[in-house]
Amino acid sequence: MVESGRRYGGRTSQERRAERRERLLDAALELFGTRGYADTTIEAICAAGQLNPRYFYEQFGSREELLAATYDQHMTAVTDAVRASVARSPLDPVARLEAGLRAFVDAQLADERGAQINYFEIVGVSPRLEQRRRDVLRFYAGFVEAQINALVEAGRLPGRDYRLTAVALVGATDGLLIDWLSTHPRPDREPVMRELLAIGSLLAGT
Repeated sequence: MVESGRRYGGRTSQERRAERRERLLDAALELFGTRGYADTTIEAICAAGQLNPRYFYEQFGSREELLAATYDQHMTAVTDAVRASVARSPLDPVARLEAGLRAFVDAQLADERGAQINYFEIVGVSPRLEQRRRDVLRFYAGFVEAQINALVEAGRLPGRDYRLTAVALVGATDGLLIDWLSTHPRPDREPVMRELLAIGSLLAGT
């Protein structure tokens, strides 16, 4: 059915649909990121978003589909922050490593509900979401490798195959952030950054 473009309350039907989607995503971020995916029902999400359950199925085919959309929204924001920070950094190994790592950690932990979904709630839900998660990890490994290769081309690092270096740095980053998120009360973040910078420098041989 094609929705009418008629305005109600000054908004078109498309604008109202978009608003309902954002309300569902906001509710999912709050509930999945605090209560947990397994303990959150569609009814609870609709109640938190102050929406009739029929509007849930207007936007999403299942609770898992909403989890995937919430995860994608969080990781898109993280990736945008990393890209912008790296693009502003000089073509120097230490400066670029710190720019990328700080942007990733800061954006990942800016809203711990998103980090909780990324590192805990999405894990093991389904083969489809596991593949989505692995694709994101591969993307980041490829991104890191591309940055290292740019430094090699600029003569700032020796030439060699850095693929496994990139995979190792991504794994170390996730491991340290999972440990930080699992610690209560939350410790200072700066030791995590220092360790990641030391690991990155060691792996890249800088």
